[in-house]
Amino acid sequence: MTEEAVPPVVEPVASTTAPATVAGSVADPVEDERPYLAEVFGLAKKLDGTWPLFARSLDPATDPARLRGRYRSAAVSTARWSIRRRNVDGYVSLLALLLMFAVACTVLVTIFSVDSWQELGSAVGGLVVFFGIVAWAENRRHRLLFRFLINPLVNVVGFGCFPVALYGRYASGPASAIDLAGRWWMPIVQSIGVFCVGLLLAWAPVQGAMRLWDRESPTFPAEPLFEHLTTILARTEPDRRGQLPPKARQEILTLLAKVAVLLRAGIPAAARGGTSLTRAVVRARAIEASKAVADLQLWIALPSPTSHDDFRTRIAELTRTILLGEYDRLPIRETTPEATRRTWHARVVETTRTLIIALVPLAVLLVVHRLGLTLPSPFDDGALIAALAWAVVLLLGLLDPNFPTHLAAVRDLTSLNPFTEKNSGRRLSP
Repeated sequence: MTEEAVPPVVEPVASTTAPATVAGSVADPVEDERPYLAEVFGLAKKLDGTWPLFARSLDPATDPARLRGRYRSAAVSTARWSIRRRNVDGYVSLLALLLMFAVACTVLVTIFSVDSWQELGSAVGGLVVFFGIVAWAENRRHRLLFRFLINPLVNVVGFGCFPVALYGRYASGPASAIDLAGRWWMPIVQSIGVFCVGLLLAWAPVQGAMRLWDRESPTFPAEPLFEHLTTILARTEPDRRGQLPPKARQEILTLLAKVAVLLRAGIPAAARGGTSLTRAVVRARAIEASKAVADLQLWIALPSPTSHDDFRTRIAELTRTILLGEYDRLPIRETTPEATRRTWHARVVETTRTLIIALVPLAVLLVVHRLGLTLPSPFDDGALIAALAWAVVLLLGLLDPNFPTHLAAVRDLTSLNPFTEKNSGRRLSP
């Protein structure tokens, strides 16, 4: 197949027909949009530069010329979406960090009584040294010693400071535990533990909010899928030995996992307006496509002489499906004995992981009770109820894969109740 010339991406030009403003009073909107347009143009050009790889990996029976315009349009729309989402993610992360900093300082002063200048100096110095060590270890994460020993040790020390701080603050015995609160190094432990837990608690809502934003989108997630798939195509170029570099292999595996998650979550979101049966069928089809993409990770982790070429063909066909909007052509999982065996292994791992996640809050409450720590009166019962509800919901989801569909159906039925506050205006007159 001969490769056609790749026409350049046309840079979008802002309108210059806006009325002129008084000099120095209002900024020129064209000037304000130039950095954004330049960023969009750079990313769109980068995404569109993968067209030769895409056209070369297509099935020979496919005419690439019919897809060229769609590919260019998808590159521009994906660039706009990616920059907009990155900006929103940055703003939300900044607000979460500022809120976390204020809450962490309040907790240190009010709960752990770190209020003297000497204790504050020790706490600030300990934080600077600890997070300096974290940054130093993170920059060397690619080394095996740091990845498997130093980084896990730093995480254990950082998050382990929080239970030590709680134990020294609320323990009622023995005397050695009570004396911990007066040690000179306790403000350092308290500050490290509070800020580590605060970062975790700030990171979780940000990621949850961004995932909820992605899931609640009423359209198919074509832009993120196109970005991930084109990046995978760009990373499949072998080195001089005909093999994928280790860093490229790891990035492909990560991107395949993201594509599988997007297919699993994005396809049902696009069918939210249908009936319960329609949503159930679409959800089952989404799970099937997600598992088919996840199986492609084995083609990268355990390559064969032809697996790289076959892998590029599969990725190109999935990209073609996204471009044309033919979602009924999404991949289907192969029913080979090896795939069936991997399915059972994946089910065992998923079941074990779900059980562990369901029982972690109850285990934490048990450990806290064994250590002699007591929560204030309204929070002890609330923590137990929340832990039990968490375990029940996860176990129901494990026993019934269609539990979210059933829950949505019950919610739809309750919304039709004429005696609810939402439908109070439609109650039948006696």
